[in-house]
Amino acid sequence: MAATHRTVDERTGNALTPDDAHRAPGRAPKMSERIANQIADEILGGGIEAGDRLPTEKEMVAEYGVARTTVREALRLLESRGLVTIRAGVGGGPVACRPQFESLGNTMKLFLQLEGANLSDVIDTRLTLEPVVAQQATPRITDGQLDELQAALDSMRTQPDDYDNFIEKNALFHTTIYTASGNPVLRILMETLLLLVRDAEPSRHPEITRTAAVEAQQLVLNAMRSRNASAAGEAMEAFVHDTAKYYRKRLAHIISEPVHWQL
Repeated sequence: MAATHRTVDERTGNALTPDDAHRAPGRAPKMSERIANQIADEILGGGIEAGDRLPTEKEMVAEYGVARTTVREALRLLESRGLVTIRAGVGGGPVACRPQFESLGNTMKLFLQLEGANLSDVIDTRLTLEPVVAQQATPRITDGQLDELQAALDSMRTQPDDYDNFIEKNALFHTTIYTASGNPVLRILMETLLLLVRDAEPSRHPEITRTAAVEAQQLVLNAMRSRNASAAGEAMEAFVHDTAKYYRKRLAHIISEPVHWQL
C-alpha cells in the first residue's frame, strides 16, 4: 500500500503534515526524518499493514519531491527501528514490518550494561512485578484467555519430556496474563524482561522443576478463574518465590553474570 501523497520542498523544509505545526520547539527535523515519521505513523496506525510493500525509491523520490539520498536515509531510519525491512533481489525493496520485543530487549541490554546490572537484577525485577500483573489481570481476563491458560498448562503436563513445548507454553502462560492486565506498558516491560531471562537460562531445566512450575501456575489460574485478584496475587507470589530460590540455588553462576549487550 502506498503512503499518502504529500508535497514537500526539500530546500525550504516545508511540513509534510499539519501535525508538524504542533511539534515541540527545538531542532527542526531533517526531511528524511519527516518522511520516516510519516511512514511510521501509517504503519503504526494501521494504514500500512505489516508485509505491505512500500513504494520503490524512484516512486518515493517523485512522490515526496526529494533526492534519492533523502529517501534512502528515511528508509535506513525506519529499518533501524524495525519498521521496514529491505528485501534484495528481483521484486525486492522496502516492506513494512512491526517491531519485535527482541529488538527492545537488545536495546535494554545496552542500557543495563552501561548501568552495571547483572542478570539477578533483571530476574528480581520481573519476579517482583509478576504478582502485581496477575492481580491486575484477574478482573479483566476473558473466559477465552482463561481457557488458553488451561490449555497451555495441560499441554505441559501431558508432554513432560517435550522441552521445546514447555518453553513455548510456559511463555504463553505468562504473556497471556500480561496481555490480560490491560496495561500496554506493563505488557511490553514484562515480555521484554521474560525474553532477557529466557536468553540467559540454561539449555534445560530439570523435569521435576518444570512439573512443579506447572502445578504452581495451576493455582494462579484457579484463583484467576474464581476472579479472586488477591488470591491470584498470592499464588503468583508463592510461585515466583520458589522460582527465585531455584535461580539462586541452581543457577547462581549464571545470574551473577553482568548483562552483556551484543549485536
